[in-house]
Amino acid sequence: MFHSAMLSLRRAAVAPPTRNMITQRSISMTCTQSVQRLNDILEEYRTKNYAQEFPKRFQKDVVKAASVNSRQLNVSAVSAEGIENVLHNIGMGHRMSRSEIEGIVSEVGACPIGDDGGDLCVISSDQMLDLISKNWEDHHHNLNQPRA
Repeated sequence: MFHSAMLSLRRAAVAPPTRNMITQRSISMTCTQSVQRLNDILEEYRTKNYAQEFPKRFQKDVVKAASVNSRQLNVSAVSAEGIENVLHNIGMGHRMSRSEIEGIVSEVGACPIGDDGGDLCVISSDQMLDLISKNWEDHHHNLNQPRA
């Protein structure tokens, strides 16, 4: 599970990528359900519109689009605004509220970012890719299984 301590985005951006970044922190049940809803929405869109592409290619395209649509930052990161824009662009914006998206980003990412004292929360591109990949689903499925 995840640790509740927040990482600095700058540190996350320069740290070597790890495939199990998601497994280092614990998140609330509400956040878990929101991430699952986000994954369900994206998978529905992928099966209808990216059927000829590998799922990983679709996931990378989503992360790239969310990064581009995020507020101007000095590092590659995804904000709630970026995720919301992707959902609106694919016609699924009505399926997930801004507060759910902000909940995901604030629990998984780093808050606040910047020296201006603003409340912008972001997640790294690698964290976003982990959230919408099979790695996240497998990890949380295994956590919810009773121990023998």
